[in-house]
Amino acid sequence: MKRALAALVGIGVGAASLGACGGAPIPLGTYDEAYDAPRGRTREGRLPIRWTKRIAPEDEGPYLPIERSVPALDARADRIYVGSSAGALWALSGAGTEIWMYQAGGAIGSQPLVDPDRDEVYVASDDGRLHALVASTGEVRWHAEVGGAVGRPPVASDDAIYIITDADVVTAFDRSTGEALWRYRREAPEGFYVTEHAGLALTERQLITGFTDGVVVALDPRDGAVLWERDTTADLRTTSDTIRFTDVDTTPLVIGDTVYVASFAGGLYALERSSGSVRWLREELTGITGLAEAPGGLVIASSGDLGVMALRATDGERVWTSRIGRGSPTVPRVVGDVVIVGESEGGLLTLSLGRGTELGRIEAGHGFAAPAEFSEGLGGVVSNSGTLFVFRLL
Repeated sequence: MKRALAALVGIGVGAASLGACGGAPIPLGTYDEAYDAPRGRTREGRLPIRWTKRIAPEDEGPYLPIERSVPALDARADRIYVGSSAGALWALSGAGTEIWMYQAGGAIGSQPLVDPDRDEVYVASDDGRLHALVASTGEVRWHAEVGGAVGRPPVASDDAIYIITDADVVTAFDRSTGEALWRYRREAPEGFYVTEHAGLALTERQLITGFTDGVVVALDPRDGAVLWERDTTADLRTTSDTIRFTDVDTTPLVIGDTVYVASFAGGLYALERSSGSVRWLREELTGITGLAEAPGGLVIASSGDLGVMALRATDGERVWTSRIGRGSPTVPRVVGDVVIVGESEGGLLTLSLGRGTELGRIEAGHGFAAPAEFSEGLGGVVSNSGTLFVFRLL
């Protein structure tokens, strides 16, 4: 049986939680140089908050809360779609007004997929179902069983929706009917795995992802046939620690003809997209759970071991490293000349792309386990305290 290693993604007590609020701006205090930002003060910097809304009830139990839902933004229609551990999918206007709300029947721990041109939204719930809705109204189009909890968003081609579960199963569904077209399954090894499952990267002729057993696989999107495999465990210098944490947790990052993936214990790989052959491997870059492309030939990586790093895409050489003070970093987001990353036990940080220096932070109480999302200057993030923050990037 697989078990998530909670200690690596655990949530600690941060600043005081914000109260429930919807639609209207809220004062968050003024930054005071006499106090460091990590002690609870908010210095918004490049991310001025427009409004907040509580989308999950405050957890009063003995355990600290974790919210993993990521907003999906339709900047053209000025809409925000976001789920929560409470099991509701919200459609909100850019001003915070509720358009509709759908009860999925299970917690939502992943990002919805929105297709504005087709007026469609897809979201998975932890009870193992994929929900296809009309984006403008919330009307149900179809449901499908996916066979397990889902922590990553679906991806879509013209005819199919693809989704991967935490149980190492990839399924393709017909977009019109929800009929299962094919499935690909790997047997997960016994023991522990780290944080969430890798997501899917869809290119014109490949569907690429990583699995708990440390294998990266490229599938044919048409029928699920295996195009190539790369077993990252073959490169491990096995010890009592590395043998336990062999999973590939990063959603593959495809830049041109190169695929970047990371084994938690084995380091960062650059693979040939056509064959899966290794171009280079940085064994010292361990603990990576998130990757993002950045301007200037850079890849930004989040690591529970090392912090947030800017790496040269050509060879993985480090350009800068920014240590994370509280908890582990979320998957990074790059918008223009800034990097946005959350601390699982702290704030949402804005870092300069050039040097990795902190430009500002938002404190929310209990930290951020889910990454932020951006579209055409509009941004959103859900804190572990169940509050959706919506902001503009300056």
